[in-house]
Amino acid sequence: MKTTGLLGITVLAAATSPGSAAIARERKAPERRPNILCLVCEDISPYLGCYGDKLADTPNLDRFAREGIRYTRMFTTIGVSAPSRASLITGLFPTSFGANYMRTSNTKPLTEGLVPPYEAVPDDGVKCYTEFLRAAGYYCTNNVKTDYQFKPPVTAWDESSKTAHWKNRPEGMPFFAIFNMTVTHESQVWKRADEPLILSPDEVVLPPYHPDNAVTRRDWAVMYSNVHEMDRQMQSYIDEVRDAGLLDNTIVIWYSDNGGPLPRQKRELYESGALVPFMVRFPDGTCAGTVEDRLLMFADIPATILSLAGIRPPSYMHGIPFLGRYEGRERSYVYGARDRLDEIVERQTCVRDARYRYVCNHLPGKSGYMQVLSRLNMPMMRNMVELYERGELDEQSRRWFEKPRRTEEFYDVDNDPHEMHNLIDDPRYARDIARMRRELTRWDNRYNPYLGLTEAELRERLWPGGVQPGVAAPEVRSDRNGSVKIVCATKGASIAYQIDGRGYSEKHWLLYTAPVRLQPGQTLTAVATRIGCKTSDVTTYKH
Repeated sequence: MKTTGLLGITVLAAATSPGSAAIARERKAPERRPNILCLVCEDISPYLGCYGDKLADTPNLDRFAREGIRYTRMFTTIGVSAPSRASLITGLFPTSFGANYMRTSNTKPLTEGLVPPYEAVPDDGVKCYTEFLRAAGYYCTNNVKTDYQFKPPVTAWDESSKTAHWKNRPEGMPFFAIFNMTVTHESQVWKRADEPLILSPDEVVLPPYHPDNAVTRRDWAVMYSNVHEMDRQMQSYIDEVRDAGLLDNTIVIWYSDNGGPLPRQKRELYESGALVPFMVRFPDGTCAGTVEDRLLMFADIPATILSLAGIRPPSYMHGIPFLGRYEGRERSYVYGARDRLDEIVERQTCVRDARYRYVCNHLPGKSGYMQVLSRLNMPMMRNMVELYERGELDEQSRRWFEKPRRTEEFYDVDNDPHEMHNLIDDPRYARDIARMRRELTRWDNRYNPYLGLTEAELRERLWPGGVQPGVAAPEVRSDRNGSVKIVCATKGASIAYQIDGRGYSEKHWLLYTAPVRLQPGQTLTAVATRIGCKTSDVTTYKH
């Protein structure tokens, strides 16, 4: 099923911005700008009632699915948060700009080939997509997680904090707001282990890659209970909008930042780590209760949000809008890659079409299992390691630990949803294997330019000489009438400013999009930013 013709939701276009031409090309009078509310949870696969899981107790999300569009094939490029969120804030594949190592700004002491912290640096002009919304007149808030692989520039958000809220916007201003819910995070499987369970561990239906024992069943029951709590929290954010009388003009988007929290789920490129639930609800009930099965990726989400706001996505984005004014073509493939994950160096890429997944292991001497220290806090993870070391894991569970592994893997996901049977040597699939292999090579050549480099070599490419790139201080140019133009010599930089030490409030910075008019005696302060670069010195001008 393909959803089209959602142009009636909004007809907004952004205001043109001197010095930021990529932000907008069109100026039209909007009829009524929709608010957009994004509710993001962590680390869940589609273990929800509306996705057919009979054990899940998710009444609010089940109702949400009946009122909106439920997507069945939304994929992240990697089953872990920081690289995923790098894609979610830029609309780029994280591999393309050095953002695919887990937490580039927080490398850990035990990491093989440890490098100092650094930030990913995309090409000139790449911006957090929220800047395009801000330039179009939206008040943009994030509560609270960023984890973008770079420090969020001051131009990205009107507010980004534990107290950030759309309610703080100037009266009548449309909002774009993200609320992040952490209760389903991997760590909560052990941190909430003593909370009441919503189902008996005996009821759990296990996948073939997990051993069937009391420890495993208990952690699965905790996971379902955490999802139930997230379902309650999600509804509370919608209720806030409804109670304010704004739900009839608010598009609500809900999704997870990567797949499930359990072993052989999070951090994986398989379906268990990369496939996430994703749903959209329109205020007028457009396409309510429908199911969409086209292939989608996280890079598509920023482009789609801009399209829903009537803003043409910038041409540099790798994402393709799948809703709204600028809805594009359907994908034939989605892609994945994983590199260092916490302490463990890895190098793996994959491509998936509507039926098959092809995986290339660039370090076949390693096993699929990685001894990520934080994950060993999980009872079932420790139990699986102990069983493997004693030789007591069954064949299907044991496969994840064994090394060396095959250089290539090929799965018929339709008939093998847990991807347990590697068909790479089956001659019946030779033509499809060759096709998928060629497609992954094409994608790697175009979007994975650092493939094969060590992380130290990557860091040197991004920060030559080990020095973070900087941004030139903005320059102020004014005329006698108090019209002030702010420019920056750094190509692709964004500019934020305050007048007399404030934007909408004392801590708020306005996004510069057009010349500013000052009154006599007023003081303007401005800074320039670029993703991954050191923010400029402050420029001050008094009129």
